[in-house]
Amino acid sequence: MQSTRPLIQISAPQHAANDPHRVIEREEVLEEAFREFVQRAVAAGWKESEVALTLADIADDYVMALARRVAAN
Repeated sequence: MQSTRPLIQISAPQHAANDPHRVIEREEVLEEAFREFVQRAVAAGWKESEVALTLADIADDYVMALARRVAAN
């Protein structure tokens, strides 16, 4: 089943990696995409608390996998 909704847009960074404004920009861009994702999940019938807890679990798993990859290099 293909959705007719547009993809969630995530802007490319406008600040260099060492620019202190990049942190603020990253938070703003990703927060907007995150909120849209949560709204779509809730609109599809998932409880907001289910979405939040599952996303936290997924993020934790991702961070742990990233840490293992970094430690392996």
